[in-house]
Amino acid sequence: MSIPSRLARGVLTLRWCRSATSRSAAASRWSPVSTTAAFNIQSQCMATVNGGSLLKKMATENPYKDVVRYEFKNRKWNLQHVDFYSDALATGFLDSGLQPGDVVLSWLPGHFSESMVLQFACSKSGLVLYNLDPSLATTDPEAAKEALAKALTLTKANVLISQEAGSDVNYVRLCESVIPEIRYFDFAEGKPFVTPRFPHLRFPIHTGFDQDDKWGMMLFKHFIIPSGNLDDLLKGFKVDGTTPLLGELVVDGKGIPTGTGKVKTNDEVAKSGTLETFSKILKKEFHTVDGVGVVW
Repeated sequence: MSIPSRLARGVLTLRWCRSATSRSAAASRWSPVSTTAAFNIQSQCMATVNGGSLLKKMATENPYKDVVRYEFKNRKWNLQHVDFYSDALATGFLDSGLQPGDVVLSWLPGHFSESMVLQFACSKSGLVLYNLDPSLATTDPEAAKEALAKALTLTKANVLISQEAGSDVNYVRLCESVIPEIRYFDFAEGKPFVTPRFPHLRFPIHTGFDQDDKWGMMLFKHFIIPSGNLDDLLKGFKVDGTTPLLGELVVDGKGIPTGTGKVKTNDEVAKSGTLETFSKILKKEFHTVDGVGVVW
């Protein structure tokens, strides 16, 4: 996998933290309380750093550190890989008109590498991520369609990301059943996607390799834009540890969403380990993700 040698700069928050600590340390010659002040400043800064910013810092310091291996094709990702692709995906989302606070509904299996990249992309761009278990479709397609419709309604998702097909299930066709506009809409015409059933939805996306007979869904890979201008697209918005990252869907015994729970911040997600691979990468814990899935 080819990765450009140029690494993105660290976020301003981290740079300010280092500068503040240096200034406080220099002042310690004159003030007996400056050391404590420096510690407090540094602790406060670290507490407000989001996962995406911390990933970029680690990738700059140790780019070739392997952090995760996906069982399918025995593919390993190092810190530079994760940072590069998540940064490019975050850039693609914001470049398409999305803004911090918009909602992404992922209908992807947890063992897909796209899920991991999506988590860090949302952390970098300030988007809120919800996850809906796609395995229900393997046992009860009708219930899966009901679950998807409920999830789109409850989360008011602006983006839906699904696999094209897997485990003998055509997920694109399920999406078409829930969102009929996908069947005849064509993104190539340059018009905004609109569906009265889910008025907030702007981008139905699948992780397949082509759009043949799927013109109403965009390709996940088309949102990978390695232009390196993510900070410009944020337009002054500062993503930190208090920025919302992960929403919760409350489901019944059949797996149908009935409501939404607490939205966790970047800090809460990193500390709780709710997103296992996300948290382990931030701890630089190399691990293997089992299962068959699509890997770039």
